Amino acid sequence: MAVTRGILLGAANVLVIAIGLGITAGNDAVTMLVVMLGGIPGLIAGGVLGWLARRIETRPPFLRATLLTVPAVGVVFFLAAEFGMDASVPVACIPTTVAALILERWTRRVTPAPVPIAVIRAARE
Repeated sequence: MAVTRGILLGAANVLVIAIGLGITAGNDAVTMLVVMLGGIPGLIAGGVLGWLARRIETRPPFLRATLLTVPAVGVVFFLAAEFGMDASVPVACIPTTVAALILERWTRRVTPAPVPIAVIRAARE
């Protein structure tokens, strides 16, 4: 289930970045270019991060957020450098960070608090 959630968030992340860059550039070709070039890496990275989130589901939230956000942002840096879109990295990192944080929260295992045992004592007169 965590891998599916990662893939879903990876796809949503690519679409948000593509739409944002397309609006910023004022060109629909940029949107299509980002979807075509970033779609497969986004899905793969999302699946891998979902798998990683499942493996570290009991770790502290800050550690999980860091371990999920750094590789996601790294993929954005790599793809931007590879296709000459370095100027778009700061804008593209915003939805990527949000998606990684959503994945962290969505896959976190919450352990319920222990239920205290009630003891009834009779009052002495």
